[in-house]
Amino acid sequence: MGSNRRYPQLGAQLAEERELREARESGPLQSLTDAQLRLGREVVSIVPAGAEMWGRAWLRFGSTDVRACVRVMRWTSDAVGVEVEVGGDRLRCWVWQGAVEHLASKEDAWR
Repeated sequence: MGSNRRYPQLGAQLAEERELREARESGPLQSLTDAQLRLGREVVSIVPAGAEMWGRAWLRFGSTDVRACVRVMRWTSDAVGVEVEVGGDRLRCWVWQGAVEHLASKEDAWR
């Protein structure tokens, strides 16, 4: 099978989208608890309007773990609030900061 020279990352992106849809069937997207987040005692930084921050994060749907490209929405010293699109739905959750790798651009997730 040949490769797509115009959009070389497309195959990896489509595979990730399929993996996310399959993982979502395992259960709801898991998020850190309020006790883990300590939002009443932690400073929350929010990505400014109009700016975009991207990362690759480990997410958990039910008992299934999947690594995916996510949009970073906010963060604390310990956790990152992320958004991921699955089957046309935008899902949000909090994950530990160590579960997220910063990306310079969204396309870097599939290079």
